[in-house]
Amino acid sequence: MDTKNLTENQFEQWVAITQSNQMQDTHPLRITVSKSDNNLYQAKIDYTATRIDSVNSYKVNSSGELEAIDFEHYPAMKVVSQSFPEIKQNQLTTNQINMWVVAVQDVLFEQKGLKPGIDVVYDLETATDDSIANVKAFKIDYTPSANGGANNANKTLINEFRINSDGNLEIKDVNSETGYRIISKVYMDTSMVQ
Repeated sequence: MDTKNLTENQFEQWVAITQSNQMQDTHPLRITVSKSDNNLYQAKIDYTATRIDSVNSYKVNSSGELEAIDFEHYPAMKVVSQSFPEIKQNQLTTNQINMWVVAVQDVLFEQKGLKPGIDVVYDLETATDDSIANVKAFKIDYTPSANGGANNANKTLINEFRINSDGNLEIKDVNSETGYRIISKVYMDTSMVQ
C-alpha cells in the first residue's frame, strides 16, 4: 500500500490500529481527521465521555510513515509505524471495536444536528462472546457540582451495536427481521451510516 497516498478511511484505520495497540485502558476514543497545510492527513484523538484536551495526535510524514506526538519531547513528533497494518475485522480488539463504533455513532449524532464532544458526550460498554462483540452506547448527562466540577447524573442507552461473525458492524434495528442491520462493512468506514 502506498502510505503517501492514503484515502481518509485508510489513514483513520492506520491511526485506530496504532493507537489501540498502545492503549492500556478501553475508554472509547474519537478520531478527528483533517488535512494539514501541505495536504497531508492529520488526526486528533480524544475521549467520547468527557470534554477535555486531546489524548494524542497523528500525521503521515512526507516519507509515508505514521507519526505521533513524542510526549517526552512535546510538541515534537516521532515515527510510530512505518507500514500499514493488516486488518482482520472479525479479530478486532476491544479498543479497535470501540473506535469503529465511535466513528459510526458520531455520524449518527451529526445527522441529528448534534456535535459529538460538544453537544453530546457518551460512553460504551463492550462485551465479547465467541465470535460476536456486543457494544452498547450510552449518552451521559452531566450536572454541575458545588465545587465547580461535574457529577455524572445518568447514562441513557442510545444504541446497540455488534460485530457479526463476518466482521461487519451492525446496529440494533427493530424494523429488521434479525433485529440488526449492517451499518458498516469496512473498518472505520461510515459511508453506509443512515
